[in-house]
Formats: sequence, C-alpha cells, structure tokens
Amino acid sequence: MGILTAPMLFAQDKHNRGNRNCFYCAASCDETHTTKDNVGENFTNLDIVKCPDSLYVCVGCNMVFGNGTCDIHMLDGGFKAFEKPSPTVAPRMYSWFLTVEKRLAFTKAHIGLIREIIIAPPDPPFSIIISDSGQKNLIFRAPIANNRDYFPVMLEEAIIEVAPQLLKERLTLCGSISAKIGKPVLSEKGKYQMGHCISAKKVGVFNELMEWEKIKEEPLSKLAAWLAPPKEK
Repeated sequence: MGILTAPMLFAQDKHNRGNRNCFYCAASCDETHTTKDNVGENFTNLDIVKCPDSLYVCVGCNMVFGNGTCDIHMLDGGFKAFEKPSPTVAPRMYSWFLTVEKRLAFTKAHIGLIREIIIAPPDPPFSIIISDSGQKNLIFRAPIANNRDYFPVMLEEAIIEVAPQLLKERLTLCGSISAKIGKPVLSEKGKYQMGHCISAKKVGVFNELMEWEKIKEEPLSKLAAWLAPPKEK
C-alpha cells in the first residue's frame, strides 16, 4: 500500500496509485501528471517537498495546488465548486478535515465545529489542516493522524501534537479569559501589559490570565487560542 499522505485523502477515490512517487508528498502515483506541467517556475519550497527528484505529481497534490477541479464541501454542510482557474475559490484558502471517506473544508466561521472534532476525534487515519492566512499551500506537507488519543494537527506551518484531554483543559482556561476580556489577548506575545491586568482584575479573571501567561507560548496553547470562542460567543 505504501505511505498514506494528506493529498491522498484529499483526492479520495481519484488517487492515481502507481509505481512512481509524488514530487510533493511522496505518495505512490502514476505518470498522469508531471512536474513539468504542474510545478510552477516560481515554486521555491524545494527544501520541504518529499521527493525533489521525482518528475511526477499525484492527483491529490495536483488538486490542492489548484491545477485540477474538485467540489468543496464545507464542514457545516455548505458547498462550493472549485474549477480551474479560480482566484477566489482555491483549496489553499480553506482549512481541511480529511478522512478516508470525507473531504471537508472549514473557515474561522466553523471554529466551534472543528473544536468539537479535535476534542473528540474520529477513528484514524485523518488529517486536520488549519490555514490561518489562506495564502500557503499546506496540505502536501500535512501529517496523518494514526491515533485518536495523541495526534498531530497542522496550524499554518506548525505541526502541533495534541492530547485531547489536555487541549480541553487549556480551552477551558483560555475560554474563561476570552469570554471576559476578548480573544486577541490570548495570542499576545510577552508579559501582559498593566492595562490587561487591570481589565482582568475588574472582571475576575486575573489569576486565569497569569496562569495563561505561563503557557501561552507552548504549541498546544497556540492551538487552543486559535480554537477559543470569541468574546461574543
């Protein structure tokens, strides 16, 4: 069977297994799509592709780089059609929840839904790719989760190892803070300024803010901050 990659999950039943390896993700593939036709001259990430000497690209990577067509089904049941060329609807502009049976896109509007999935994930294999900027192709380098008790999540270019119970505890902590003084404070770097401390004291979350300050630079905390509900929620 060979390795399983996120682009293979993305391609679903269209994956073109063969005796070649994909330039981007190293999945087994055939010779249908070549690097000559599908890797742009301005592609500069040769240091992170899995098979830089390969001359071929798998169907999944061909799709995620916007060279193919696919239906984009949203996590909440919505639907968008991607068809080359499309400057406004491209796979890189979305975050993704991929399984053997599903290819579901989501945005920051679906944080509540993806938060529930990460806290109580399905049986593996699956891949969760969170795009914060919408500007980078992430799927070809995303990891596969093979254990629902401890698994990787890709947040922009960072791969974060997740233990769901620990993440749930951090979400409870940062959720209590964001509910009172807003979500942006969770991601601020360095020690909190006096103004934040005064605001936290006024609304009764000063101790929580100080506890968060100690751990907010940890990768799991950064994921929790991204997943935390905004103040209005």
